[in-house]
Amino acid sequence: MRTSLVLLATLTTSLPACSVSGPREPAPALDPIPAAPAAAPAASPASAPGESPRAQPPAADASLGTWRSSACAPRRYERVISLAEDGSFTAEDRVSPCPPQVRCIWSGIIHRKGTFQRSGDTLSLSVADASHGPGGQPFPATLTVDPRTGALVETGGDGAPCPYER
Repeated sequence: MRTSLVLLATLTTSLPACSVSGPREPAPALDPIPAAPAAAPAASPASAPGESPRAQPPAADASLGTWRSSACAPRRYERVISLAEDGSFTAEDRVSPCPPQVRCIWSGIIHRKGTFQRSGDTLSLSVADASHGPGGQPFPATLTVDPRTGALVETGGDGAPCPYER
């Protein structure tokens, strides 16, 4: 502690005073800093001779991701659809899932895989592979994007809209 006080006293006595007793001179005027030149737009990646230019990735699509639709007449079970950036989708119709800790012959879930294309507010679905099981309703060929909410909507078998949620 004594060493700290001695050091503090030494520093405060050896530093120049911070106050000025006489008149002050004005600070020198500073030259304004010139504006930086505008950056040139980034060049797209160059292609090797004989190679086609690289395609830019598509703009993000808000409809991508996983969507769930609860029971919606005449479908009495949840349907889950996952849309991927590469234009593929997977879907599950959870017709009658096997309860936990029970051994079932069938899982109770119909799995589908395929591709989709978006044109405006319509997604066209093309199923390439599907598991089979009893009780499933027909899979929709199209989904629409609700322009007000951005959510997916399936038209139910009775013509009523079946909304999906994230």
